[in-house]
Amino acid sequence: MRIFVNMSLEFLEIRPRFKKQSPDGIDSLLEKLQHAIQTNEAQIMGKITHHHATINIPIDQQHFWSPQLTLSFETIDDKTLIRGLYGPNPNVWLLFMFMYFFMGFVALILLVIGISRLNLGLTAYVLWAVPFVFGGIFVLRFAGKTGRKLGHEQMYQIHDIIKPAVLSNAVDYQDW
Repeated sequence: MRIFVNMSLEFLEIRPRFKKQSPDGIDSLLEKLQHAIQTNEAQIMGKITHHHATINIPIDQQHFWSPQLTLSFETIDDKTLIRGLYGPNPNVWLLFMFMYFFMGFVALILLVIGISRLNLGLTAYVLWAVPFVFGGIFVLRFAGKTGRKLGHEQMYQIHDIIKPAVLSNAVDYQDW
């Protein structure tokens, strides 16, 4: 099993991220990145705008859980800070965040109604729905973890192409 250096894949982290510092300039790194994208068109595709890049898997190889890498470049003390974030397609991320918010809101409303009914001395059958809503939140969490595992190989595919081009001279960045 391959392990990213200083790239945590902790239990609670859905979108792995990393920070690296390179002695190369931003323009040099962006040129290397552009060259890596062009020479590996069968494996990755990407878009570079100003000091920001988004790297994806080609459309014919993508599935619902395919990851994308978002890179941002910034100059700090004559060195380049590279911030990387692996995550799902933004539409998938938005869907999951909406579903988490919706289920949390439904749970809150059910709890308020149920506790209000209990305080009024009425039956609070609505409270029986709260565990099912929390179960739905757990199912969403499990689906997200499963999706991350399904996209894991594609994440390594992207990282294996980008690492020699952009991260070869980079070291871990400590901002504390």
